[in-house]
Amino acid sequence: MDDLTKEFIAESQEGLDRMERCLTELETRPDDGALVGEIFRAVHTIKGTTGFLGFDRLEKLAHAGEHLLGSLRDGKLEVTSELISGLLGLMDGLRAILALIEETGGEGTRSGDEDGELIAELAELNGQPPPVKEEIEAPRAAIAVVGAVAVGATAGAEVVAPVAASSAAVNDKTLRIDVDVLNRMMNLVGELVLTRNQMLQSGMDAANFPELARRLDSVTADLRETVMQARMQPMGNLFGKFPRMVRDLARTCGRDVRIEFSGQETGLDKSLLEAIKDPLTHAVRNAVDHGIEAPADRVLAGKPAEGCVRLRAFHQSGSVVIEVADDGAGIGIERVLAKAVERKLVTPEQAAGMSEREALQLIFLPGFSTAAAVTTVSGRGVGMDVVRSNVEKVGGSVEVESRVGVGTTLRLRVPLTLAIVPALVVRSGGQSFALPQSALVELVYVPRREAEKAVEKIGAAELYRLRERLLPMVWLDRLLGLDTLGTEEAHGFYLAVLEAEGCRYGLVVDDLLAPEEIVVKPLSAVLREIGLFSGATVLGNGTLALILDIGATAARAGVKPIEDEAPEEVAEAKVQEEEEISFLVFEDRARERTALPLDVVERIESVPLAQIEYAGGRTLLQYRGELLPLRDDGHVLAELEAGQERGEEVLATVLICGSAGGGGMQRTGMVVRQVLDVSKGTMLTKDAASGDMELALVKEKLTTVHREFGVRAAAPWKEVA
Repeated sequence: MDDLTKEFIAESQEGLDRMERCLTELETRPDDGALVGEIFRAVHTIKGTTGFLGFDRLEKLAHAGEHLLGSLRDGKLEVTSELISGLLGLMDGLRAILALIEETGGEGTRSGDEDGELIAELAELNGQPPPVKEEIEAPRAAIAVVGAVAVGATAGAEVVAPVAASSAAVNDKTLRIDVDVLNRMMNLVGELVLTRNQMLQSGMDAANFPELARRLDSVTADLRETVMQARMQPMGNLFGKFPRMVRDLARTCGRDVRIEFSGQETGLDKSLLEAIKDPLTHAVRNAVDHGIEAPADRVLAGKPAEGCVRLRAFHQSGSVVIEVADDGAGIGIERVLAKAVERKLVTPEQAAGMSEREALQLIFLPGFSTAAAVTTVSGRGVGMDVVRSNVEKVGGSVEVESRVGVGTTLRLRVPLTLAIVPALVVRSGGQSFALPQSALVELVYVPRREAEKAVEKIGAAELYRLRERLLPMVWLDRLLGLDTLGTEEAHGFYLAVLEAEGCRYGLVVDDLLAPEEIVVKPLSAVLREIGLFSGATVLGNGTLALILDIGATAARAGVKPIEDEAPEEVAEAKVQEEEEISFLVFEDRARERTALPLDVVERIESVPLAQIEYAGGRTLLQYRGELLPLRDDGHVLAELEAGQERGEEVLATVLICGSAGGGGMQRTGMVVRQVLDVSKGTMLTKDAASGDMELALVKEKLTTVHREFGVRAAAPWKEVA
């Protein structure tokens, strides 16, 4: 197959993808002429290109579709369900021929192959007599692929698989990248080669070698970020497949369902996008088949006859979260437990002792199904276990929430990328382990003098009281059977507060090392059998470290998920959250307390003064591969430089603050004298005394609040008395 044909197939598949999205929208907005025009252009482009490529069969089918769409565009036809079904059949037929061309290089085994039945159907929809029999006869073997698609159009969502497979095959092998991104990658590779040559010529003993090493680190980090940016694809590419599937499945199940999207622009690594395609498909199918009730049942329950499935994607703590929510009947816990006992997945005694959250986890067990009968859509007990296992294979997790009569939400949480992830490196029992930062909530150091009082025991379980809440403790060396070094008796211990799959616990480790961006390597079969590790990596010092699976560690240690609070407690907590904001309080001018909302502070760094540089009248810091502008509102650097002149070793305290800007995440460093506290506070109403200042009460003390770094959009500001 020549390059021109390959390019034609790829562009035609993209045009048909757009056509599919427009067709499902057209059914809900029949008067939208722009949608009709977009569909017409997709078919017209295919027809126009096939002429000089010599694909007569494809041209004839596209011509029949173009003629029907022309009548629709001119207002001669009205949008009906039958018309949409016919145009979807046209799209499937075009895709099937494109797949045949891609596989064999031709349109069929004989030059006379035609899709007569489909062309006759399109002519009938256009109000025209069907072509004569001689024109529409075609060998059955030649149209087997199209026939399979046409039959499947009435068999539910599974029918899109044969056609989608060819489109997926094209999309799996290709990736559209912005030319600007390619140019940046090329420039960075040029800088990388230049720096390498300078390092080779200078040698390790050269005076400028440290500067070259920093430059190499900066260029490498920029190149990695650019490559990751090139691999990122919007979630909308995946969401676009579901309107057609939901339409067909709803018709098969006798439901009336619409689908809504938000967060289509959220980016995800291309390989992960492909990995979650099947789990997300299962989740949407379950929402339509199991979640949404029949129209008559919904009306009796006081709901609209039309159900709704919502797909939402957003970034959270270094991960991408995809939510599939329906407004259906919800999951009845009693029914779940009864089915689990009936299928002997759990014993009656185990079922009786389960909490609501634990009972909901039963739907992920292999063989579990609440369907009353096996149908072409569901009932075989295969689906939700596939969702969990496939998501966990790529380092993600699955959570489910449900309320009877209100609906169900399935939440898939996956890492942004599988290749390179930020991690905290810890030591325990003389060995190094990596903890994914996406699961890290906070770090706590417990000194030796406080260790005995801080640890409480309830039976055999040890708990740590963190801000008036008991936190289960997991000793990593004991869990893995490592040699205990006794460091907790010598200097206390470190507690890494982790959260995954609804479980929050404190992992006790001996020591903390510097955070690193690690390259994830797959585990051998022996280590996979342990079940506590998700991968391995080679650290910067050359040593090997295993990456801890946070959820599996919690399960092995017997940590229970956090139980939902009562509705009254939840409502009270929400009111409290609206009134209070978490602040980081610091001092940048003498005796003046200043605060930033905690959610804009990424890190607190102690930076040697020698690493702070000046250019063009600006104060800058090379930080993790990027150039970070520094703010010094309290003129702290001048005081520190005076101390440096006296020969003292001087460190500057810098708050790394992040905010969403036009070009993505923007970071700024703020130089402060000292960090005073982290605490909740209440914003004060502006009056004549405060003027333009933003003031808050933090621990009953007046505190000036900064409003920079995109805080207005990032923090839930609320003025209260």
